[in-house]
Amino acid sequence: MVAGEKRAEASNIAWCIASLGVLLISGGAVFTHLERGAELEHYQRNKFFYQQMRELYEMKACKQEWMKEMKFCKKQEEFHELLKQFFERNGNEMEDRKMWTFSGAVFFVITLVTTLGYGNFHPRTPQGQMFTVLFGIVGLPVMCYVLSHFGRLIVDVWMPLMPNMNTRERRIAVLCAVLVAFILLGGVLFQTLEAWSFLEACYFSAMTLMSIGFGDFLPSTFTSRLAASIFIIAGLGVASSFIALLQVHVQLRGEVFAKHLTSWYNTVTGEDEQDSRGESWASASSRMPVAG
Repeated sequence: MVAGEKRAEASNIAWCIASLGVLLISGGAVFTHLERGAELEHYQRNKFFYQQMRELYEMKACKQEWMKEMKFCKKQEEFHELLKQFFERNGNEMEDRKMWTFSGAVFFVITLVTTLGYGNFHPRTPQGQMFTVLFGIVGLPVMCYVLSHFGRLIVDVWMPLMPNMNTRERRIAVLCAVLVAFILLGGVLFQTLEAWSFLEACYFSAMTLMSIGFGDFLPSTFTSRLAASIFIIAGLGVASSFIALLQVHVQLRGEVFAKHLTSWYNTVTGEDEQDSRGESWASASSRMPVAG
C-alpha cells in the first residue's frame, strides 16, 4: 500500500471513529433526557399495581412470627414471587433496569442505527418516538458506511491466509470463518457476563449478527451492554458482507441452473427442433420468387 493510500485509509478510519462517536454521544444524551423520567414513572406505576393486587389476597397476620411457618403463609409467599415474575415477564418490571441511563441509551442508539431493533427495548414517550424516526434517517447511512468499512478491514487482514483460492471463493470462506468465530466468541463472552447458557449466548450472538434481534435475550448490565456494543460494531459489518456476497454467489449459480433447466426443458419438449424447422421454412419461403 503506497503512502497516499495509507493516508486515505487513516483518514477514513478517523472519520468513521469521529462520526460514530458523535452519533452515539448525541443520541445517548437526547434519548436519556427524553425517556429516563418516563422509565422511572413506569417502574413506580408497576409497583403500585403490584401492591394493590397483593392487598386483595394478602393476609396481614402472616407477618407475625408465630404465623410465618404455617402452610397458608408459606404458600402466600410463593404466590408473591409468582405474581412478581408474571409482572416482569409481561413488560411490567418493578426494579430499575436502567434501560434509559446514558449507557443504556447509547446501546439503544446502536440497535436503532444497525436496524437490530430488540422488540422489548423501545421509546415510550411521543417525543422519544419522533426523535427515533428523525435520528434513524440521519444515523442509518452513517452507520452503514462505518460497518462496511470496519468489515472490509477485518476481512482484508485474513484474506492472505488462503492464497490458493480465487478471490470470490476466498472472500466467502474468510467471511464464513470470521462469522463463525464471532458467534463462538460471543457465546463465551455473554455466557460469562449474563446468566445464560453457552447455547443461549451463541443464539443471541447469531441473531444479533444477522440483525434479527428478537428481543428474547437482552444485555442487562453496563459491562454486558458495552461488550454487546463493541461486538455489534465489529461483527455486523462482517455478517452483512458475508450475506451480500453469498447472495451474489447464489444469484450467479441460480442463473447457470436456470439456463441448464431451460435447455433441458427445450430438449425434452422438442421446442429446439420445432424452432429450427420453423426457421428453415421461413428462410426457404423468403427465397421463393413472388408471382407477378
